[in-house]
Parts: sequence; structure tokens; C-alpha cells
Amino acid sequence: MNPIKSKGAGSVRDELIAILAIVLPCLIPDLNSLLQLFMPGIAAVFLNFGAIKRRLVTLLVTYIIGSSLFLYLGMVASSLVLAQVVVICGVLLISVWKNVEAPKTVVVMSVAMFAMAIVLIGFASNWNIYNLYSKMVTAMTAEYDKAVALYKKSASSPLPAQLDEFIVEVKQTLIDYFPGIICSFFVLLSFSNTITFMRFNTLKGRARNLTPDFDRWQMPWWLVWAFIVSGFMALMPNGVWPFVGKNGVLVVCIFYLIQGFSIMKFFFKVMETPVYIRYLVYALIGIQWYGLLLVVFTGLMDNWFDFRARLEKKSASGKDDQA
Repeated sequence: MNPIKSKGAGSVRDELIAILAIVLPCLIPDLNSLLQLFMPGIAAVFLNFGAIKRRLVTLLVTYIIGSSLFLYLGMVASSLVLAQVVVICGVLLISVWKNVEAPKTVVVMSVAMFAMAIVLIGFASNWNIYNLYSKMVTAMTAEYDKAVALYKKSASSPLPAQLDEFIVEVKQTLIDYFPGIICSFFVLLSFSNTITFMRFNTLKGRARNLTPDFDRWQMPWWLVWAFIVSGFMALMPNGVWPFVGKNGVLVVCIFYLIQGFSIMKFFFKVMETPVYIRYLVYALIGIQWYGLLLVVFTGLMDNWFDFRARLEKKSASGKDDQA
């Protein structure tokens, strides 16, 4: 029997597990950022059966009841988290239904969460989005200042002047790139939940899944144009466009960072690199900012050079020569 089309008690049980996975990040505020990285993907796995309308209705009913209850209890943040989780689950289920490739699913999911955030912020601020955004930035900088003040208080001696300058620079960077940081988190959520869904869906024996495997991922070609346009806007002398451009470049680079790691995994797989060496390379890249830039650049250049196809062609040519 095809597990996707199965009905009955198993379906009800899976729906209940899915609803629990959807609501769980909302019930643990201290861990909601961590749980959002994989719980929506797991929830989508347990909803991956039956007609698409039934699955989407389950998500909608869960959101309406859950958000109404959270708002009644004054848990506004939990209501926002629930909206994000439902959007992630919905995009995953629709992507499987429409046979959308996994990289495109990540992009669509990120855009969907951004649109959802804009709508929720609009409703919360009576569509005075800039005013609410300013309050969010003020709250963020206030928390940053508190953390710095606590660190200075605990220090045994006054901080060096260079460190004070660095603290100020970090604060200004957080202000300048605040939208990009939030959107980058959306991309991270989209990526981690897509991978979670693919892995758990396979383990559960579902007949349909997102493709291709991670080592074959390639982002949509039009993201190159998003990178180019954002880059030009970032170079403008004044106005709001440099702000938009810089944040746009940051978000697009996250997508190509994912593609760069996909290429790395492909090369490790083809070259049969030992696992401990792989993790050592990942660790070295993670602690060196220019290593991350190299991965981003590799992902971006893959749109023109297709490194994986070149390596496969070279490998095939070498086997033919040996034969």
C-alpha cells in the first residue's frame, strides 16, 4: 500500500504527531529558535499523506485555533512562531505535491516567510511598518548595550580602546544589516527544514520526496540577477538604495553559501574523502571569514562553470583512457 494514500487510524495518529511538532516550538520560548530549525520539517513528514487539501486544511485549522489561543493568553511571540512553522510546513507539502526541486523550495520558502513577516508587521503596526521596524532596532540595540555593559562590569580592568571601537562597529553593523540578518535566519530555517524533511521522509518510507540530493543542489539562475542588482544598489552614493542593496547582497550570499557547500559535499563524495577530514575542512572554513567568502564565490561561479559536470566529465574521460 502506498503510505501517502493510506487512510484511517495511522493517518489520524500522524496528524496528531504533526500538530504536536507544529505547536512544540511555540510552547518553549527559550528553545523556539532551535526547535524551528527542524520541527516544522518533521511535522511536514507526518502530514505527507492523503489529499493536499486535507493537509492544508489541517495546517490552517491548527494555525487558527493555536494563534487564537496564544493571543488570548497574551503569547504574541508564540503566535508569530506558529505562523512561521505553518508557512514552512505548507511550502514543503505544496513543493512535494508540485514536484518542485529542493533548492527552489528553499528559495520559495524564504520568500514566503519574508512576505508573512511583512504582513504580520503591517497588521501589528496598522501598516506603519517603518515605525515598528525602528522600535525593533531600538530594542535590539538596547539588548546589545546591556550585554556590553554587563561584560564591562565583569571585566577586571578597563577595555582597550581598540576593543571599544570594535564594539561600536559591531553595533553599527547590526543596525545596518538588521533586515538582512532576519532574512538570513529565514533562509537558514528554510534550508534546515528542507533537509530535515528529505531525511525523515526517506526514513519513514514515503513514496514521494524532494529532489535532488544535497550534493546536486543548484540555486535558480535568476538569483544571479538578484545578486547583481543588489550589488549595484549597494554602490549608490546615498538614499535608501544602498541600505537595501547591502542587505540584499547579504541574503543572496547565504543562498550561494548553501550551493557552495553542496559543491564541496559533491567533491568530497567523488574523491571519497574520509569523514574526519571533511569535518576538519568545515571547521576551518567556519572559523575563517574568507573561507566562507570562498565558498560563496564557488557557489556563485557554479552558475557559469558547472564544476560538478566538469569533474564528472573529467572522471569519465579518465576511465575511458584507462579502458
